[in-house]
Amino acid sequence: MQQVNGRFDAGSARMAEIERGQGSIPRELEQTRKELHELKQQLADLLEFFTAMKGAFKVLNWLGKLARPTAAIVALGVALTAAWNAARGIYPK
Repeated sequence: MQQVNGRFDAGSARMAEIERGQGSIPRELEQTRKELHELKQQLADLLEFFTAMKGAFKVLNWLGKLARPTAAIVALGVALTAAWNAARGIYPK
């Protein structure tokens, strides 16, 4: 009988240890949830940044497309002005 009581006591001790160990699970789960929420927020911010950069590169591409003909028009204006001044004898002297 004493052997049976000893086994019950050992089983009770093991069960108490298991229950104490499970007490930390909700805290760890809550901490993991907080970390996941922070990670989700950081990823959302990163996605927003990349979306903004995608828009910025579109605008820069449009400016590049606009700059090519603008540069050609300015070069044509400079060439015509130089030709006009050369024809009038003003430039070069």
